[in-house]
Amino acid sequence: MKYRSLAVQFVCLMLLFTAINAKANNDSIVEFSVQKSIGFEEVPLVQIEVELSKTRDLHVAVQNMDGWQTVKRAMKRVNKSGKYHFEIPVDNLKPGQYRIDAYLTPKGKDWNDRLGETIHQELRVLNQAKLVESANFSARDKVKMVDFPKQVIGKEDVNLRVIFDITAARDLHLKLLNSDNQQELGALKFPVTTPGDMSLPLTNMTDDFPPGNYSWVIYLSETGKTTPIVEKYGKYFILKAAQ
Repeated sequence: MKYRSLAVQFVCLMLLFTAINAKANNDSIVEFSVQKSIGFEEVPLVQIEVELSKTRDLHVAVQNMDGWQTVKRAMKRVNKSGKYHFEIPVDNLKPGQYRIDAYLTPKGKDWNDRLGETIHQELRVLNQAKLVESANFSARDKVKMVDFPKQVIGKEDVNLRVIFDITAARDLHLKLLNSDNQQELGALKFPVTTPGDMSLPLTNMTDDFPPGNYSWVIYLSETGKTTPIVEKYGKYFILKAAQ
């Protein structure tokens, strides 16, 4: 009876391990795309959709296929499933053919601990400063939607999502304000070349800002300028200390 009990326990442990491992294996990159061609003064833009069971690190590496030198590495911490869209600036980008690799790891880990296989896309950098594609532009410029939690507690991971339409290349401005006195506390600018959906992962906000009332103010401008060309979009939230 003792041996049978141990065998049953072993089988149960194996089933539990299999279930846990299967859940971890569900963490994957569902879709990964990049522009086919850009000019050497432009910035590679990646769009990635992930399916996650918990917070993971999303790694992206850019390799020059002439010699396979890695010219850029970037990591984004993502806390939930969804679509993410961000730029990978490369200093002194040269014309040529590049491969962009993407993979997921547990928080704080590297390629040796990746979850699933590395996914690849190719990018051609043309021998011209810029490539402008107008076929996919919208009929008007507009910040269509901003998604952010109504309250953020402690150091929880959150995600700022912005959906926008543009009629030409634009700058997308994200500003963080104290909503009690309208003091600007931070500002980010992202060049955008096609209508889209951008996500900005944020962590440990209480390390940088005290508990209180805040708002995101988001708008579009002409490239290289700061004057809004559309109505500003405001999104209010409360930052609370951990309980």
